[in-house]
Amino acid sequence: MIRAACRSALLLGLFALLFAPAFLLAAEVVVIKNARVIDGTGDAPLEGASVLVVDGRVRAVATKVAVPKGATVVDGTGKTIIPGLFNLHGHIGLVKGLAQARQNYTRENVLEQLRRYLQYGVTSVLSLGTDFEPMFAIRAEQRGGKLDGARVYTAGRGFTVKGGYPAVLPGMAGVAREVSTAEEARRQVEELAVQRVDVVKVWVDDHLGRYEKLPPPIYSAIIEQAHKHRLKVMAHLFSLNDAKGLVEAGLDGMAHSIRDTDIDDELVARLKKRGTFAVPTLARDASLFIYADSPSWLDDPFFVKGQPADAVAGVRSEAYKKRVVDDPDYPKLRGFLTQAQRNLRRLHDSGVRIAFGTDSGPPARFQGWFEHWELQLMVEAGLQPMDALVAATRTSAEALGVARDLGTLQPGKHADFVILDANPLDDIRNTRKIHSVWQAGRKVADRL
Repeated sequence: MIRAACRSALLLGLFALLFAPAFLLAAEVVVIKNARVIDGTGDAPLEGASVLVVDGRVRAVATKVAVPKGATVVDGTGKTIIPGLFNLHGHIGLVKGLAQARQNYTRENVLEQLRRYLQYGVTSVLSLGTDFEPMFAIRAEQRGGKLDGARVYTAGRGFTVKGGYPAVLPGMAGVAREVSTAEEARRQVEELAVQRVDVVKVWVDDHLGRYEKLPPPIYSAIIEQAHKHRLKVMAHLFSLNDAKGLVEAGLDGMAHSIRDTDIDDELVARLKKRGTFAVPTLARDASLFIYADSPSWLDDPFFVKGQPADAVAGVRSEAYKKRVVDDPDYPKLRGFLTQAQRNLRRLHDSGVRIAFGTDSGPPARFQGWFEHWELQLMVEAGLQPMDALVAATRTSAEALGVARDLGTLQPGKHADFVILDANPLDDIRNTRKIHSVWQAGRKVADRL
């Protein structure tokens, strides 16, 4: 009844709109007709529906929409429309091919990777903790109306301890902020506030005991200082005990799954009390061992056509397979993914907010492709396709605090959406059957 009343109100608003010829004459109007619409709210799909877009924003989603004179009309018969995917954990600009290096971070490389995300239907992405000045300039241009690639959000440079993970990794020297005291960390949070970052990132991980990790007094100071500026904090983490300490200190979002053991009632209770969201990044965990298996998707045109040829050739090589198998942690890696999937199911079933992210962007973590693979891994963990889609659209936008404009196909929001040739509720892998990608009401990509 409520939904029917809302649709009636929308139709009345549309009727009024159609009798405002001066407004329509100046507006850019698009109508996608007769499609199945999954709006991202979790409600049942609307069959045979039309989406009316005016000046880049959704004006109406209904089964009966009058087509304004002069509108661009797209036949959606047999198609499914979903909101653009929203990746809440990516990295941009540091990698070319399979090489990670600070000197790769250029405006051109950042834009190329944002465009790659977009062609895969990832219309928004949070770059989490590895960004330099080119990112801030591009973000400012986008917010001024010059969209180029996925809508981008940034954490600037995140925090780790002196000599900690990931600063010790190849190509990562000077990327993370390495701090040794709470006072130093607070001062650097102030620098991030001046940059108007969208979130603050911390790494709390000793990489299976190999390195020092950010201690509670420092990460607590970072969280407290960030919250003074109304900035949310997300944490790279691995263990249950670290998750408990971070959430107790006020953490807003877990940027990875717990992978060392089963989560317990205590963590669930803390997450729900705090409202902390969880980002699984299952594709990241799978990528650490999957190339040893020569997965069949390495030959999938949807993967190959959208990715750099040298990177694809690299992960196919025998040398790369050997590198994966020679990792001393290789025997444990499949178990970490299984643990992460089990914990994701427990968190979801317990009512913890599940957002969406992949940690794509570092070497061999393929931007765009990983987001579709993540959806599959979430469903394999026990979530329903609708649950995974809501996480990848509405919940991610809510978690970042931008749901007023993004995340669902509802009136007033940016018209960022993907038209699919098949229904992802029948098979989540149907998100890969992209017909076209739309951003701000304009078609920006066709199928790969």
